[in-house]
Amino acid sequence: MNEQEKTKTAFKLNTGKIIALVVIAVFVLFYIGCNLYLSTNRSNITTEITMLDTQRKTVSVDMIAVRDESVLTSADGNIVSAVKDGTRVSSTDTVAYSFADSSSASTVMRIAEVEEELEYYNSLVNKSSYITDNTTAYDNKIIDSINDFSAATSTGDFSYIDELKANLRDTITSRQTATGVEIDVTDTINALNAEHASLKAAAGRYSEIKANGTGYYISGVDGCEDLLDYNAADEWTVEQVEKAISASPSAVVSNQFGKLVNNYYWYIACVVDTDDINQLRENKIYTVGFYDSSVDEIKCTVKRISSDAQSGKSLVVFSCNMMSEELAAVRTEHAYIVLDEYKGYRVDSRALRTNEDNEPGVYVLDGSTINFKKVEIIYSDDSYTLVTSPFLRRDEEEMAKTKASAYLSVYDEYVVTGHDLYDGKILK
Repeated sequence: MNEQEKTKTAFKLNTGKIIALVVIAVFVLFYIGCNLYLSTNRSNITTEITMLDTQRKTVSVDMIAVRDESVLTSADGNIVSAVKDGTRVSSTDTVAYSFADSSSASTVMRIAEVEEELEYYNSLVNKSSYITDNTTAYDNKIIDSINDFSAATSTGDFSYIDELKANLRDTITSRQTATGVEIDVTDTINALNAEHASLKAAAGRYSEIKANGTGYYISGVDGCEDLLDYNAADEWTVEQVEKAISASPSAVVSNQFGKLVNNYYWYIACVVDTDDINQLRENKIYTVGFYDSSVDEIKCTVKRISSDAQSGKSLVVFSCNMMSEELAAVRTEHAYIVLDEYKGYRVDSRALRTNEDNEPGVYVLDGSTINFKKVEIIYSDDSYTLVTSPFLRRDEEEMAKTKASAYLSVYDEYVVTGHDLYDGKILK
């Protein structure tokens, strides 16, 4: 190849590079220009993303728990419960121990703890498990157990600490056995057996106290057992319940150590302004929560509503058959009743508009197109509105169809503020 041919070839290559660079530059400038134009075109509107939300209508009350309680007594002192509060017991079950002295009480309580530990470690002997290399499920459970334990300690709620510790221990053990780790607990069992024998020998005189009836066991007496007659729930008045809620507990006799709840159902009685509970209906189930208690929300049935026209107040009596260690401690509480619960989409109230048929809705941005989507208003105030659609009340498959429907859907980008908006408008 002579010099002239080489020069022509080099010129062609350089020309090709220049053309490619020009094309790239034009594309970049076009892209930047489009974004600047669209940004300018959209500068007169603001948008937000539609999210699901739940709102409640509640009323606060002062309430009193009324149970069918029989007080348990013992002539001996140093009483220690043998079962947790709220435990269902039969007439032959031991509910407490009576000790000759306090040291014997602590010894016997430790015996019970050792026996529980022995039961657990003996269950691990010759325990087999499905061997797997995938420990993700176990790892997730361990993390959940640690988080639960951390949450309980940070809030100061130590009522479940022993249970949470046991759950964490059991989950770690399950992971070990699932990965083929052999757990030898022989030394631990031998040590516990030795401690058990020593404690048995050191334990002083004590006697068992039977339930002598069927029901829920509760340790301790609070002096409020007789404020309201359980069997006269259909006759309670507004005045009686208000008096019971504000009453001081009676003095507790020294030989009273606990009580037996004889009926599965117990009552929550409260007095509310009649105008605040127009939505309540007898025989319907409602959620009741407690402000100053670790008790979770519970489901209760309205047994009775009795209104006093003169005072403008109503007596509401709920019945409940749930029982737990925490519920067993409930007596007079500041609580709330969930009158209604609304599930819908939370949107900025400024976004609400109407179409030509005077139907409420919002404008939704879909790419460069603005479309009007209808809503059904549940609740509205100056700041936000809770809306729904026919699809939200159906299953998830139906909800997915709302993306292409005439109704607002979750994750839609709706217009909060803007000018000259109309259905089908294209942002140029």
